[in-house]
Amino acid sequence: MSNPTYLHFDGLQSYIEMPDSSDFSLPTTGALTVSAWMRPEVLTFSNTENGYVHWMGKGEKGQQEWVFRIYSDDNTVGRANRISFYLFNLNGGEGIGSHFQDPNNPVQAGVWIHVVGAADAQRTYLYINGTKIDSDVYAPSIQPQHGTAPLRIGTRDFNSYFQGDIREVRVWNRKLDDSEIATLFSSDSTPPNGLVAEYLLLQDVAPDTAGDHTGVIHAGTWLSV
Repeated sequence: MSNPTYLHFDGLQSYIEMPDSSDFSLPTTGALTVSAWMRPEVLTFSNTENGYVHWMGKGEKGQQEWVFRIYSDDNTVGRANRISFYLFNLNGGEGIGSHFQDPNNPVQAGVWIHVVGAADAQRTYLYINGTKIDSDVYAPSIQPQHGTAPLRIGTRDFNSYFQGDIREVRVWNRKLDDSEIATLFSSDSTPPNGLVAEYLLLQDVAPDTAGDHTGVIHAGTWLSV
């Protein structure tokens, strides 16, 4: 991470919203990669749904597409601080995706994590700190479609909110390969091919430095490294 600032989300009402675009949808090209640095401030979140918070995603009721979630430490299904990337059918219901949960290397409050979720025409993928952790088959049970929901950071649909810090969110309309993701983590070298949006989160708006999908920040707080 080379940037000197980051955006803090209060876990109550902070989020960023980008208008709906097919550039953020898996059906556009049949592949998608989303990358972000995130740092939970706490391990037990106060504003959860079903024991987890959606910290970034594109989806609302009847318009579900994809999401990142992190489980609260006090969830009741044994998934303490599990990080997941899920795909959904447009009408919602159960999703299919990939996850990270390692009792020998647990998520820590106050520690930055580089998270990449990706999908191609058959599988989802999750990378943590440049390493592929999990891959799962979603097709044909899940058949992604382009919905009308905006892309949001810090929440997905206002039913839960992330408490912590997020920066350097990027979206590609292709599946980055393992070496590209490892290099992105280790040197912040951003593959330009297929990059449709990039939110470095350096100032009081969320400009898209790769495209034309500028976002609006709601109630975030700017902090320095």
